[in-house]
Amino acid sequence: MTNLPAAPSGAIRILLDCRMASWTGVGRYSVGLARALACRDDVEVVLVLAPGETSPVPGAEVHVAERHPFAVEGSREFGRIVRRVAPDVTHCLHFPTPSPVRHPLVVTMHDLSPLLVAGIMPSRVKRAAYRALNMHAAHVADRIITDSAFSLAEIVRTFPHAARLITSIPISADDFSAGAHSKLEGPLATLAEQPYLLSMGSTRPHKDLPTLLRAFERLAPAHPDLRLLLVGADTPGYVAKHLPSAPDSVRERVVFTGRVTDGELRTLMAGAAVFAFPSLYEGFGLPPLEAMALGTPVVVSDAASLPEVTAEAASYAPVGNDEVFAAAIGDILGDAALRDRHVAAGLARAAELTWAHTAEATVAVYREVLGS
Repeated sequence: MTNLPAAPSGAIRILLDCRMASWTGVGRYSVGLARALACRDDVEVVLVLAPGETSPVPGAEVHVAERHPFAVEGSREFGRIVRRVAPDVTHCLHFPTPSPVRHPLVVTMHDLSPLLVAGIMPSRVKRAAYRALNMHAAHVADRIITDSAFSLAEIVRTFPHAARLITSIPISADDFSAGAHSKLEGPLATLAEQPYLLSMGSTRPHKDLPTLLRAFERLAPAHPDLRLLLVGADTPGYVAKHLPSAPDSVRERVVFTGRVTDGELRTLMAGAAVFAFPSLYEGFGLPPLEAMALGTPVVVSDAASLPEVTAEAASYAPVGNDEVFAAAIGDILGDAALRDRHVAAGLARAAELTWAHTAEATVAVYREVLGS
């Protein structure tokens, strides 16, 4: 355990559950919020980390939790840490909560996609457990934070009693976009030599990658040098399955990058002709915001939270409509002035959403729960 210098008098001592800081999605949130809170003089942060993790806040007080956050023993271990630290507020940055609960307790619930979108979590047993954990969190929390107005509505629809406790606080990409760009080497460097569209390569059903593949098939004849790069691990046969009638010359231009570092992702995003994101369901949807913050034009589906996040800065296509997706991307590829307008609007929108603003609104929730 390490300790920062004594916090200023009157500072709120917050225990942050950062056990999932290395995960995608919730990890970005954990790291971004922890660092932004640590920059404030009215907050003292204490972190709970998984074994072997590096603290996102150097010098902060750290407690290590050995058990998995979703496990019963993980909840009990977290509870023991909360009792030992005795913070002013405990903030769970995902739905797992300490057992027993010690108040005041703030819980961030990012979204309920495994419950509300078919195919994300096929196992009935896992869905039941996921619902139970989220329902428990919604019942025991003194306040609930979520990332978007869309997610707020979804959570209240699923757990009506949460309506009086919940508030939406948007998150940010300014820490990601400010990071160093890594030089691309080997196959990645070769892939980026020609113009390319970029997207995330998750094949989970709600990401709707097939729509983007079909859109690329439409674009390919008019743009013979264009590639579609998908960030993530390849699923053998996936492209052929979803583009059964496309010639090999088109399929070969769709490439999964494999795992990349954050520095490589920044370089890929900044160098893309367009970042495309056809997702059906997002509680927030950080990747389009990250791309906009790096000066890349964005085309997204008109679903869920995405219009709320990208606002007037993106082009939109109806969910599943590959024809409109292709047309929106083609318009940007063929019109330099339009591309420039997208870049300027994206940078302006990204500048409106900062981790400092997220931290400010989050501290207001802490003060509210302490005041009540």
